[in-house]
Amino acid sequence: MFVLVRPLQSGNVGAVARAMKNTGLRRLVVVSPRALDLDRARWMAPGAAELLDGARYVRTVAEAVADCQQVLATTARARHHHWPAVDLDGLGAKVFDPPGDTAVLFGPEDHGLDNADLAHAHALLHIPTAAHASLNLAQASLLVAYTLFNAARAAGWYEAPSGTGRRGGPARGAAPGASPPPVPAPAGALDPLVADWMTTVEQGTYLVGHEPLLVESTVRRILARASLDHEEISILRGMLRKIRWRMNNVPP
Repeated sequence: MFVLVRPLQSGNVGAVARAMKNTGLRRLVVVSPRALDLDRARWMAPGAAELLDGARYVRTVAEAVADCQQVLATTARARHHHWPAVDLDGLGAKVFDPPGDTAVLFGPEDHGLDNADLAHAHALLHIPTAAHASLNLAQASLLVAYTLFNAARAAGWYEAPSGTGRRGGPARGAAPGASPPPVPAPAGALDPLVADWMTTVEQGTYLVGHEPLLVESTVRRILARASLDHEEISILRGMLRKIRWRMNNVPP
């Protein structure tokens, strides 16, 4: 469960909902949002509006996490008191190994979670960065959600959608299939292309001062290294025909 504590930007709330939808998370709780504009949030959450409509809106962090066995609080700041801590590498084990529900708290965009919020947490969740420690709420939520998504996949708890969508392509969420490798055309298929190439360069006067047989063998070697398939050969021949047409139809 993701808990957004006093979020400032409606767009960020929508972006979090979209990140959750992308990664299979379903429970969203929003604590005392400041002037939340649901229309703006929905605009930032295409395909995930039901998460916003089904979210719980509560007044306090205590209400948000009352039914959770574990609460993790995201923070970028060092704390004076000793806190158990976890980073993204250990997040999956922290969340999925013990039974019960886990809540992940995300603080306000301007200063993050305060000490009163942290009092409800069992451990801190730190997202390492190179220099600037503070992350945008939408960025932080996506990183956490994707980490949990990968952990669920590794544990075999998530099965990717399969089949086809409404327009004949892969179903939403299904991994796109890799395109099959092109099958190189046989050597003889290059002959018409080489002939077109030589006709074109001859019309363009390139052969003036060049040995035609040497030019032809060079072109053939270049094309052979390219391992062209039939479609690519057809495209190149079409280009050459267009070039010759233009050369033969130059306006006076």
